[in-house]
Amino acid sequence: MRTPTPAQLLQVWERGSDPSAATCGLLLLGSSCDEYPAEMLAALPLGRRDALLLQLRERLFGDEICTVANCPQCAAMVEATFRGDDLLLMSPCSDATTLEHVSPAHGIHVQFRLPDSNDLLALEHLDDADDARQLLLERCVLATSDTGEALDVRSLSPPLQTEIAQAMAQADPQADLQLAFRCPDCGHDWQPMFDIARFLWQELHVWALHMLRDVDTLACAYHWSEDDILGLSPRRRQAYLELCAS
Repeated sequence: MRTPTPAQLLQVWERGSDPSAATCGLLLLGSSCDEYPAEMLAALPLGRRDALLLQLRERLFGDEICTVANCPQCAAMVEATFRGDDLLLMSPCSDATTLEHVSPAHGIHVQFRLPDSNDLLALEHLDDADDARQLLLERCVLATSDTGEALDVRSLSPPLQTEIAQAMAQADPQADLQLAFRCPDCGHDWQPMFDIARFLWQELHVWALHMLRDVDTLACAYHWSEDDILGLSPRRRQAYLELCAS
């Protein structure tokens, strides 16, 4: 993994006007993971993708992650700070391409793969959560058998489908990351989901607007080109901005 230059980050931000979280993640990794072809990035299990995004986020903005959420009990705004390293989980099956699950309650053997970005992109047009779960299972379940006979995923009972979904989540916990929040006003504890792809893209958007304002200020003051300004080190760019303000 390499750290994208400011010019490259602005190009990524410009390409992603109103993108989905799945597209955001692929655009961000495409700017930094030269060792992965685009099709390989899209096929990475979501937990592996998110681990790479956390590493990229540390390169761009540091290890400390500050986030806010509304308490579901009293609606108070709650702030929390985490370290990126604390959000990296070890996934025991991250390198496996095919996983297996045997349902003790139903006596059915299931082979499946972990969801990836291609699956998220395929679900984007679905508004119904049940339809999305059904399609995800159809895409990720590779084989099901009962006494040696293949079964159609759509014929599986809802409890068994839920069991398979839980097995997928347990096999890739990084893909279903939840934060621990406690409301200081009412004492309520809850665990909101943390989507690093969406979070990092929001940070990139704020950074890009700030950077463009700096470029505008320096271009007006010194008549430099955008490329020249973006090529400055952060410390030197800040020094020129302070001179402009003095």
